[in-house]
Amino acid sequence: MTFLHWKIPGNTGDRILIQLDTPAFVRLLDPLNFEYYKRGSKYEATGGWADRLDVEFTVPYKGTFHVAVDLGGKAGTVKATCDVSRG
Repeated sequence: MTFLHWKIPGNTGDRILIQLDTPAFVRLLDPLNFEYYKRGSKYEATGGWADRLDVEFTVPYKGTFHVAVDLGGKAGTVKATCDVSRG
């Protein structure tokens, strides 16, 4: 699977803003679930299909997180940016 990826060290309350050029799946994952996601195994994540072109997550606890953006196997491309606003 092709996907865009950002690895983000975050603290509780930090905000992660993803801006898309087209609707796509946007997910926030912890390191273990990101490994499952990459393997195509069952995983748990926050997020999902985003019809809006801006998606915001709040970091739930101090740690490393991964943002993954993909089209769920559909044809096409997606461009995205990811910014972090420290809380």
